[in-house]
Amino acid sequence: MWCLPWRSSSFSIFCATISLMDQLFETGTVVGKKSDTHWAQTIKTPFAFGVVEVEDEEGHAQRVGMDLIHLITKEISEPISSIPHLFAFLDSLWKPHIQTLILCVPMNGTMTIILRGIGVVYLKRNGSIARLRSREGTISGVIHPADVLFLSSKTCLNGVSEEEFFTFFDHLSVEEVAEKLTLHLHTKNDAFGYAGLFVEAKEVSGEVVSDNRMDAKPLNPSIRQRVRFFQHTFRNVKSYCTVFRSVNIRITAVLILLFLVSITIGIIKERSGKVSAEATKTMVEAERLYDEGVALLDLNQIKSKERLSDSKKLIGQAKSLVSLKTKEGRMALDLEKKIIDALSMATKEYEITPELFFDVSLLKTGTTIGSFGMYEDTMALLDTNAKTVFTLSLSTKNGQIVGGGSSLDGSQSVSIHGDNIYIFTSEGIHVFNAKDKTVKPYVIKKAAEWITIKSMISFGGNIYLLDTGKSRIWKYVATGSAFSDLREFLLPDYFPDLSKASNMVIDGSVWLGTTDGSILRFTQGRDDPFITKGVEPSFGKNLMVFTSENCGNVYVLDPDNRRVVVLEKDGMYTSRYIYPTSFAPTHIAVSEKLRKLFFFSEGKLYTTELK
Repeated sequence: MWCLPWRSSSFSIFCATISLMDQLFETGTVVGKKSDTHWAQTIKTPFAFGVVEVEDEEGHAQRVGMDLIHLITKEISEPISSIPHLFAFLDSLWKPHIQTLILCVPMNGTMTIILRGIGVVYLKRNGSIARLRSREGTISGVIHPADVLFLSSKTCLNGVSEEEFFTFFDHLSVEEVAEKLTLHLHTKNDAFGYAGLFVEAKEVSGEVVSDNRMDAKPLNPSIRQRVRFFQHTFRNVKSYCTVFRSVNIRITAVLILLFLVSITIGIIKERSGKVSAEATKTMVEAERLYDEGVALLDLNQIKSKERLSDSKKLIGQAKSLVSLKTKEGRMALDLEKKIIDALSMATKEYEITPELFFDVSLLKTGTTIGSFGMYEDTMALLDTNAKTVFTLSLSTKNGQIVGGGSSLDGSQSVSIHGDNIYIFTSEGIHVFNAKDKTVKPYVIKKAAEWITIKSMISFGGNIYLLDTGKSRIWKYVATGSAFSDLREFLLPDYFPDLSKASNMVIDGSVWLGTTDGSILRFTQGRDDPFITKGVEPSFGKNLMVFTSENCGNVYVLDPDNRRVVVLEKDGMYTSRYIYPTSFAPTHIAVSEKLRKLFFFSEGKLYTTELK
């Protein structure tokens, strides 16, 4: 038999003799894959550790689990004064969805473990391992330096025998043991929603005191011993000085000075210890937020960024409290590096250097790209100065001249649908055929209603014109080889301000970039507000937006912040691409099929790979 000084009860609370101790713990986290129905996480605060596992067949496991952890963390964010009160609080939170709830509370030199639901707690001491708790209830006992506890949720050790699990306890640190166990459990494809926590007691020092001294702050033992020594020395020096005063009274003064200097040094060290303890407490909270942020990476990108950003702020506070050459300082630097790496993963920020993809001057000397249109795998490119229109196959980089000359006098923009390339001019719209390279002039003649046409898009064979001068979107419906008379896309009783629109794209809805940093969306003729979530920092001005019926995302060129931001069509942030300061794109286009992001800059076409 292996005996340990621990006592337990089924639902009663046992409290050992109160002792006052300074404790430092190291932890190793085991958190498995999660699903809508199965979710688990660890809890770590300066005053308690624990694991939670939730199962909900209706798919709300994450919400139930996060709410539970929020309430528990709030309750144990301060020193715990009553274990019975804590047990009653946990009992009030209990729900059928909760599979496991374990809390491990170090308090006054003892460790109290509360287990609700299904779980198991192991203790390793002096090379031996024992199961402390495997059914509901509590257990309390003295914690020793180098003791290692393992708190396991219901699912964590499924499929792992106790003998196999014991092999993971070796000379490695708890963080390395946790990583080793995590990798082993990840090989089991059916393992979802588990959590485990290794807790190792690193330092325990202090003395037993009575209940009425629980709130006292004892002097650091090394300082206390130094004070007693010098008190004794001072008494002896005083008697000797009486005897030898006639010889040299300066000896007394020197010894008294040494005594005062030593006391001063002791006080400074005590204060330094308090600062170090505050830094350690701050780092513990930062590590908890870091663990939560990492666990949320695949579940909720915005909340993951919030946790990691808060963790980074706390590490900054901890670094200001201690020297970076100390143990605590080095720990803060290591954790800061991990937080920065995790933030990079959460923000999905990619630094890019776009490469030249196509230069139209290779087809015709001196030409540049002034306007573009895109349909599936083909781009139509227009040089308004050289009065030339081109097509470019994006998959083969095969370009050709479609037309040019006086028919392009006053040309301003180009669009494409199928083999038809539409050229907007000051007097109307021509259509070029990319196959036979013929042109039909003025299939749509200039209308008296037009004021300032900012953009032209062909969608579904119909033509849409963005008129910023009149704040309207004109629509021409294809009728065989011709087009209908001018119609309004927006409903007659709806009059939005489109004067700040910078470009227009269509995927069924009409999207507008603007010069004031907003993105407008209209569906079936009415405003369809597009609210972005998780974009940091906020958009600058002069936005250019791109999407299409073949794109699952919305891409926003934000020149003020030198980036392209990728959003889901519900406004949720996905990722961003940061380009160099020397690069100045004016428009973008995307082929998700080819996994390419295109930039138009200085009359040429550049590209980078989508991640």
